[in-house]
Amino acid sequence: MGVREDLVFSSVLVALLLAYAASAGNALYLGYWYVLGVPIMMLIPGLILRARALFLTGTTAAVVGTLVIYMALISNAGREGGLMGLGHLFSVPGMLVGATVSAWLLKFRLKASLPWIVAGIAFLSVGFGFLICQVIVCNTVMFCGALSLPMGG
Repeated sequence: MGVREDLVFSSVLVALLLAYAASAGNALYLGYWYVLGVPIMMLIPGLILRARALFLTGTTAAVVGTLVIYMALISNAGREGGLMGLGHLFSVPGMLVGATVSAWLLKFRLKASLPWIVAGIAFLSVGFGFLICQVIVCNTVMFCGALSLPMGG
């Protein structure tokens, strides 16, 4: 399996995401450019470092998962969900750091050769980078609805 097949798998995931966003009314309120741009941006570290097979699919799956979760939460939040999409936007740098670190580790430090392990490492690192930024952003800078920790008082 090569980069070409990996890009095809990633493209299918992004196409499914766009279909979901079109059918759900794109609840992020950030435009379709965002739904398309973020998964494409996460491919850059893997392409630059020539990551192994299914790395790109793993990063795309993590991005698609976060976007679908956000769309579902926003569509169920009603009026209070209007600016929740910014929580995702401000967490994208964490995803990019996670993708870059895992691509570098898989290239120079880790000797994982099975494609599904590579995809899993990519998925977990992008998800972990997103989660770290998510916790910081949604609990200090802005309120992200169900994604913010409850404040005691």
